[in-house]
Amino acid sequence: MKKTLFITAAVIAAALIAAAALVINRLDTIITKAINAYGPGITGTEVRIDDVRVSFLSGEATVTNFLLGNPRGYRSAHAATAASISVDLEIGSLLQDTIVVKRIEVVQPDIICEKRGGTDNFKVIARHAEQKAKEAGMAGGATGKEKPGKKLLIREFVVKGGRVTLYTPDLPSGTASAAIPDMHLRKVGGDGAEPSAVFSRILAALYDRLTMPIVVDTLNRSLLEARRTAEKGTRSITDRIKEIFK
Repeated sequence: MKKTLFITAAVIAAALIAAAALVINRLDTIITKAINAYGPGITGTEVRIDDVRVSFLSGEATVTNFLLGNPRGYRSAHAATAASISVDLEIGSLLQDTIVVKRIEVVQPDIICEKRGGTDNFKVIARHAEQKAKEAGMAGGATGKEKPGKKLLIREFVVKGGRVTLYTPDLPSGTASAAIPDMHLRKVGGDGAEPSAVFSRILAALYDRLTMPIVVDTLNRSLLEARRTAEKGTRSITDRIKEIFK
């Protein structure tokens, strides 16, 4: 009898291990598809990653080749890219109502700020995310009950070593750029919030960094110097043409 119980327990344990392995193998694909599918709804732009690699034992994940596209009508290559983003998950929370991310770290993101019609690409994206967060909140409170679905809490969100380039059609790409002060947010989402609300806060905080006086001043100086250089180059070419036709 004891032997039978032992064998049964062993079979159940093996089945659980096999099931866990199946979940682990599918988790990378599930997260990748979820980001690529739901990200555009929050930002109103293309959101794409190539891959996610998750370690079930440590809860650590690596997101590769992140791209945040531009709103319609903007011509620069992208709003933001990052070759790699590290994520530290609480794996157990994936089965709970609130998914908990212990830390997200974005290192050396490449950000392009494109001015257009009195606004810019990042402001448009941030406003879209803010509107989606408000809509989610209204939908959740319409019946006095919270909207069903997963909540999200990010304990730490870090951006390091980023640079922003000012896109202007009259100058070569990358002419005016500036370093972005590092960003460190804590407890994004409070005790758990709609994903749209969480990322709305992150985008708003990032926009605050992009518009800090030290960043704006650096961009303005770089832009002024680039235009002076371009004007000198134009004058030099004009003078050479005049010499030819003397």
